[in-house]
Amino acid sequence: MNLHPWLRRAAQPAFILPVLLAAALLIFAFKLGNLGEVVERVKLIPLSVLLAALGFAFVYVALKALQLHLLLANLAVRPGFGPFALAFSVGELTLTLPFGLFAQNWILSASARIRIARSAAATVVMLLTEIAVVLLLLAVIGVRGWPQLRLAVILALIVFALVIGVFVMYVHHAHRHLQRITHPLLRRMLLEGVELLTGLRRLSNPQILAGNLLIAAVYLFALLAAFFFVARGMGLPALSFVTAASIYGFALASVLLGAGLFTQIGTVEVLGMLAAHEWGINYTDGLAMMLGFRLVWTGAMWLINLPVVLVLWRSIRPTGATRIA
Repeated sequence: MNLHPWLRRAAQPAFILPVLLAAALLIFAFKLGNLGEVVERVKLIPLSVLLAALGFAFVYVALKALQLHLLLANLAVRPGFGPFALAFSVGELTLTLPFGLFAQNWILSASARIRIARSAAATVVMLLTEIAVVLLLLAVIGVRGWPQLRLAVILALIVFALVIGVFVMYVHHAHRHLQRITHPLLRRMLLEGVELLTGLRRLSNPQILAGNLLIAAVYLFALLAAFFFVARGMGLPALSFVTAASIYGFALASVLLGAGLFTQIGTVEVLGMLAAHEWGINYTDGLAMMLGFRLVWTGAMWLINLPVVLVLWRSIRPTGATRIA
């Protein structure tokens, strides 16, 4: 039986397993909380809160786009407004998928003939700065019921810095090892890896990193502020911003560090509920916060990014080239 190509792709384990995992996590979350009550809480969100969340989403998207633009400029990559806007918007729409953020590098390759490994260095730095910001946040405020979390976060920051340092320094020796590789496919893969490391080393300048940490801190603050306002809008008036930042910061940090490697959907909700419970918030309220914000924020991202994709998608040229622009 011949299936349509997209059906064949959907039947592959790489697609099915993340979907099954997300479904299992959401079912677990629904078992912990009262889904019917959660739905009623979501209906309580006033229009003013939805508009505020959309405003925070615009700030988030604008600053994140600025960060990517500056990083690509530091790598001497200038794709032009159309390919850049399309790549960034696709990356934001696919963010919850496994390795979805790297979709923007594929788009830059397809539309502007920019090597995936080169532009991926900017994507990796964006990811690393986000990890650093949320870890620093958790090191300061922690989670009330987990006093050991602060120590774990501090140790993670130290290991994080050491690992990055080793990777950045390794690029000095990588070119020499490449000369010994003769297998074409292996050599090409290693060449892409070396280019990625070279890009990361170019972006490891303290001034560049400091600027990107500041930008990431501001747009992540916008994200946390949106979460706070949406949660308050669902009938949690006693929720403080620090508590909200701790809850969502823990879930986000866990996902960025690998808990969401296969799927963010379900993972964020379960982890957020567990963190909220440690702050004395029952599972139903925790599920309402996490699921309600998921719906609001996803809707805002689609409202902002989908029109860009629809307008610019035809700008992708059907070419397999991955040359540097």
